[in-house]
Amino acid sequence: MSTIETPLGLADRSLATKIYEELRERIIEGVLPPGARIRERDLAEELNVSRIPIREALPRLESEGFIRTIPRRGAIVTELTLTDVAELFEVRSSLEVLAAKSAARACAAGASAAELESRLVTAEESLGLGDDREIAAANSAFHEEILRLSGNTLLISLMVPVNGRVRRLFRLEAERDQRVLCAEHRELCRAIQSGNAELAGSLAYAHVEHSRVDSLALMRTRLAQ
Repeated sequence: MSTIETPLGLADRSLATKIYEELRERIIEGVLPPGARIRERDLAEELNVSRIPIREALPRLESEGFIRTIPRRGAIVTELTLTDVAELFEVRSSLEVLAAKSAARACAAGASAAELESRLVTAEESLGLGDDREIAAANSAFHEEILRLSGNTLLISLMVPVNGRVRRLFRLEAERDQRVLCAEHRELCRAIQSGNAELAGSLAYAHVEHSRVDSLALMRTRLAQ
């Protein structure tokens, strides 16, 4: 039985946040598959908590599109549709371009891109491991570092649910050629490091568009409209 440990004195809301993060990861990783019920009683027993923080965590998961509440059935893990995927890429084509441009401007102003380079190297090294989960996590970490480097706190908060959905999509398309994605990341990293905002924005847009075409072609065979 796994247990979420909370230091004595922490508020229930902090515990609810931890449970939100745990359930979010389970959904993203497919441990809780689409259509699965979120059973409060079972989770409370497994995590050794009361049902109150679990109930507090559910509205946040629902607002981010990970679950939906059905009368008399409770919370259910949502299923991705082709429409969801198409909308996800529409949002990414705007917000990730902004993040790349902002990160490049930050580097032009003197910010260090050392951590971005480090995460890129980790992603490239993960290709040789053949572990789809590790590859997806490394690529996600690269994009998250671009966000951090942008310094735009509102953009960072807006991208939290978007990044969660991107990671969930990554799991469904593990057979895509990850070497191509890493090559695109390498070009994007160079543009950001050099402080070239317009080039970084163009490369980010091309990267998202390339992913959109490949993802929609693959997901048409797997997802409902």
